[in-house]
Amino acid sequence: MAKADLSAMLGTVQATAAVEPKAIVTTPPAPAEKPKPQTRQAAPAPRVKRAPAPKPAAAGEGPRYLDFTRKEARLRDDQLTALAARARSLQRTANPSERITDNTLIRVAVDLLLSRADELRGASEDELRTSLGL
Repeated sequence: MAKADLSAMLGTVQATAAVEPKAIVTTPPAPAEKPKPQTRQAAPAPRVKRAPAPKPAAAGEGPRYLDFTRKEARLRDDQLTALAARARSLQRTANPSERITDNTLIRVAVDLLLSRADELRGASEDELRTSLGL
């Protein structure tokens, strides 16, 4: 190879080397979105079809329980067991047209208590029970 050819080649290489390289423009990555906290949304409660409230019947019409007002009471397990057993035994001998239930016996017990209300004395359940001789 001739020196001129070599110079020409070197000049080309040098000229190529002298060209400024293109700037590579990089854009910063987009800020990562903060992950949204995953909130558990409760599934909608299933719709429960409720029976329509019974229409008030005139006294003596319709089922007997509709003649009464609902009242919640907390009873001991032994009381519930004894009430259920007594109601079953009385139902066997009762008039088939009227049911004897736990609630029937509770209403009778309340009537008895109220008939003896003037005898009630005490500030606790045990004292009240004792005042009635129980």
